[in-house]
Amino acid sequence: MRPHDVRLRSKPKLYIVTVSTSRYSRVLSGLEYMDQSGDYVEEAFRKRGVEDITRVVIKDDVKMIREVVDRARAEGVHIMIFIGGTGVSPDDVTIESLKPLFTRELPAFQVLFTLYSSEEVGSRAISSRALAGFIDKTLVFALPGSFNAVKTAIDKIILDEYEHLLYIAGILE
Repeated sequence: MRPHDVRLRSKPKLYIVTVSTSRYSRVLSGLEYMDQSGDYVEEAFRKRGVEDITRVVIKDDVKMIREVVDRARAEGVHIMIFIGGTGVSPDDVTIESLKPLFTRELPAFQVLFTLYSSEEVGSRAISSRALAGFIDKTLVFALPGSFNAVKTAIDKIILDEYEHLLYIAGILE
C-alpha cells in the first residue's frame, strides 16, 4: 500500500450511466443491446466488493444527463461513471452537461487519462475527452464510450483512487 491508500469501511453506491442515443432507442423499443464498457465497469467494481450498482442508459441529451445526476444524488449515490458522449461531434454533450454542475473539478484526471491513452493510441488521444470531479457529495467521472478507453480509465486510474477521493472529500469512511 502507498502512504495515502485508503480502504473504506463503507461500500459506495455506484451509478453507471451509458450515454448513447442508439442504445437508448433500442431500450425504448424493448430490444437487446450490447454494452461491453458498462459491463466492464460493473464487473470491476463488483470485484472490489461494491454491490449497490445501478445501470442506466440515456441518450445524448443535456436535460437527460442532468436529470440522471439529480436522481442519483437524491438516492445518495457516491460515484457516477458516465460512459460515452465525450467525443468531438456536435451530438457529444456529456462533458458540457456535467462540467457546470461540478463543485470541485479534478483536472489531473484528464491529464493522466490522456497520457495513458496516448501510450495506446498515439496522437489520436487528442480527440479523447474525459472529465472528473465532485458534484457536491458525488464523485463523477465522464469517460469515452470505447471499451479500451474505459478499461484504461478504470484499471489505471479510477480503481486505484476512488476510495482515497471519497475518504479525503469526507463522503465515506
